[in-house]
Amino acid sequence: MSKVPSREARLAHAAKHADLWNQGKKDEWVASWRTICPGDVRMFDPVGTEEKHGFATATSEAFDMFQSILKIKMITVQVNGNEMAWVCENYFGTEPNVQMAYSIETFAWDDDGNLLIKTYYPMPESVGAEADPYAHLLEAQQ
Repeated sequence: MSKVPSREARLAHAAKHADLWNQGKKDEWVASWRTICPGDVRMFDPVGTEEKHGFATATSEAFDMFQSILKIKMITVQVNGNEMAWVCENYFGTEPNVQMAYSIETFAWDDDGNLLIKTYYPMPESVGAEADPYAHLLEAQQ
């Protein structure tokens, strides 16, 4: 039996993803992710950089690192088959240095419920597979 979360579960998570993040509700945000992540998580954040592994890396660690300097506006969500994608308008930084950038984020589940996340957002070519994209983003805020 497939462990891919239902379309309804994926849409329910997407509907509250940005609000929980923006309100700083870490426990609820992580719990919402758990409803659609029954297996392992792999993530390319962004695509073109080193693969990251684990539920905590994709959720609680990312929240701790970025929530205070990132606000999200969900633009659109699409669910097709075992996959989901969304486009977000992201406001990154602290006043007066806030930048807006769009992101495209894709989510693909295998039959065991393992999730592959791929994110696409502006990143200089100098940040390649060996570089730490998070360090690049955080350095810009110093």
